[in-house]
Amino acid sequence: MDQQPQSYMLASLTRPHSEQLLQGLQLLRQHRELCDVVLRVGDAKIHAHKVVLASISPYFKAMFTGNLSEKENSEVEFQCIDEAALQAIVEYAYTGTVFISQDTVESLLPAANLLQVKLVLKECCAFLESQLDAGNCIGISRFAETYGCHDLYLAATKFICQNFEEVCQTEEFFELTRAELDEIVSNDCLNVVTEETVFYALESWIKYDVTERQQYLAQLLHCVRLPLLSVKFLTRLYEANHLIRDDHACKHLLNEALKYHFMPEHRLSYQTVLSTRPRCAPKVLCAVGGKAGLFATLESMEMYFPQTDSWIGLASLSVPRYEFGIAVLDQKVFVVGGIATHMRQGISYRRHESTVECWDPETNMWSPVERMAECRSTLGVVVLAGELYALGGYDGQYYLQSVEKYIPKVREWQPVAPMMKSRSCFATAVLDGMIYAIGGYGPAHMNRPPESTREQGYCDRGQIVERYDPSKDSWEMVAPMADKRINFGVGVMLGFIFVVGGHNGVSHLSSIERYDPHQNQWTACRPMNEPRTGVGAAIVDNYLYVVGGHSGSSYLNTVQRYDPITDNWLDSSGMKYCRCNFGLTAL
Repeated sequence: MDQQPQSYMLASLTRPHSEQLLQGLQLLRQHRELCDVVLRVGDAKIHAHKVVLASISPYFKAMFTGNLSEKENSEVEFQCIDEAALQAIVEYAYTGTVFISQDTVESLLPAANLLQVKLVLKECCAFLESQLDAGNCIGISRFAETYGCHDLYLAATKFICQNFEEVCQTEEFFELTRAELDEIVSNDCLNVVTEETVFYALESWIKYDVTERQQYLAQLLHCVRLPLLSVKFLTRLYEANHLIRDDHACKHLLNEALKYHFMPEHRLSYQTVLSTRPRCAPKVLCAVGGKAGLFATLESMEMYFPQTDSWIGLASLSVPRYEFGIAVLDQKVFVVGGIATHMRQGISYRRHESTVECWDPETNMWSPVERMAECRSTLGVVVLAGELYALGGYDGQYYLQSVEKYIPKVREWQPVAPMMKSRSCFATAVLDGMIYAIGGYGPAHMNRPPESTREQGYCDRGQIVERYDPSKDSWEMVAPMADKRINFGVGVMLGFIFVVGGHNGVSHLSSIERYDPHQNQWTACRPMNEPRTGVGAAIVDNYLYVVGGHSGSSYLNTVQRYDPITDNWLDSSGMKYCRCNFGLTAL
């Protein structure tokens, strides 16, 4: 049976129809045909159709359809809008295009804001956001706040915080009001390597007009996280800075900051926790790679959100990897060295790595970074002063003392002074501008380090702690831990280094202890609910999160967090995968 032809058709001509309609209306306006209103700005007259203006602007719609006198008038006068800006908005109404530049945006944005032409306003804000730099971000922030452009204001504020070290040297910065300066330097997201930058910025602002501004010093010092400054820096301020020395309130603030360093019990209070929160404090945890069984090496990555107590999966490493170092530099996650599983002709093999991978949270992608000079597994990795340090480890043949650092600006690794002891399966931390190498093992007989020497290694390195002073490029010994440890977790908060779990050569550990650099002593804290070796540890919101590891009988995906104020442990949601000898970092 023949198919009957369809008796109807719905033709979709939206785009050509819209273009034809706009072109037709524009021609009518250009020839002043059917125009029913004249917009007058000064001596200029702009002819238009009320219905067209009302269709793109709630302001014009209310004017021409409401009870206002302009509804019946054929001419409307504007006194608070720039002539060129009004002309541009009328052109936009008929063409759908608008020209935005540095010369026009300052008049166009207020006009679009007043007339409620949302698309033009949005494009003006996007243009200004694209123009942000250290010299204009404060001005754009003020401009956005004046006209209620919330997203632009947030973008400008974010730019100020992220680029504070450049912004605080500009003329705009020195012209800030006290209230504006207070708001900026109080921001938790201020991107500074050390709190010293914040103090020097305030000092420069005050000295710009010292007669008028010296009265604000004590108020502004409340915005500086003074306990995060070193004892040496605080003492120097107290003794040598005449602005501080001559102000009783400022000296009192410095005294309180010094108490934080010299009185450990002073740190463990809720009030102190609030006043010493770090800038750009991490908000999430990232767990990467590791082992989930004797022969199961992982390349997966997952992220934990404390606010929702939940984990999500993210992009995987390029190859499965474990016993590597991990750290965050410039808001990116770096995975350094370790043991990677490769495939060759269908056969898998493992290799000690010098390679480095970097994960960008904005793109959720991994990319290669310049490789280290040496292969290193079971190494320590930290970030200090914007540089990435790789310490010790095992290269497949030797236990290492050597240390190298990655300098992002020149994109290369450079050697620094080696540790006093060779170390493997140890932990590293940064506190008060110093790098600590803690525990681990490193047999004295390094030519051939067989498994049988590891027990000796526990005794040789298990408790020993040394620290590196970058200003001297040298190492020194500090107080040893109470427990011998390898494959344990470490975190830094409230001026303490916390070490947790691991193995002492005989058994898996549940113990935790903290180190006070000013007392040079270790103190035992409440132990975990279960032992863990090959564990991950990181700090978020002044909690020490302890994740995964091996209990002695099974691989773990469980998560606990330690509250140093109450000396108690709390449970959190477990990872999707069991992981041991993996990478955990806060971001």
